Amino acid sequence: MRRHLQASAWLGGSLAALAFSAALAAEGPAGYRSAELGMAFDEVMAELERDAAVVNFTASETEDGDRLIDGELDAVDEPQTDLRYVFPAGSDALALVVAFHPEVTDYPRVRERLEERYGQPWEAEMTEWWFEQLKGGMPQEPSSLTVWGGDGSEDTERGRFVRLWSFEDYLTVEYLDTQLFPR
Repeated sequence: MRRHLQASAWLGGSLAALAFSAALAAEGPAGYRSAELGMAFDEVMAELERDAAVVNFTASETEDGDRLIDGELDAVDEPQTDLRYVFPAGSDALALVVAFHPEVTDYPRVRERLEERYGQPWEAEMTEWWFEQLKGGMPQEPSSLTVWGGDGSEDTERGRFVRLWSFEDYLTVEYLDTQLFPR
């Protein structure tokens, strides 16, 4: 699990890079499994204790003050998955859940499940634009990015997205609400 969590070290302290994307999204995902974006740390811990498929979870804090919960998904018919729940420094609201899939061969199955849940991903042009904006700040060059989000008006925009990143030897799925990151 450590190898995959280190690959996302750019999240703790570099979360401001995501803030620009709030203007681009509309209503999106509510969260991951029973943990909803915006839930307080204690609420997420209680949900994880009830969720028998999330195991080996521990809490920690980064040097930058982000609170993290790391765990593993151990569910039938689901690929092996390491999980990270992120509460940005100065906030008690869940803003990001990252699911790390250590097998890049899981890509078709993971993408299919995301399409079943969220419909068709964004148009290729929007995803390519976002890919070019974000890939330079990552510790490892990603192979691809697929994004799900809404396309509502400013009245319904909430900055919530699901992003499927593929790398040479693993995948990540990010469930995030950019409005929950400190500005």
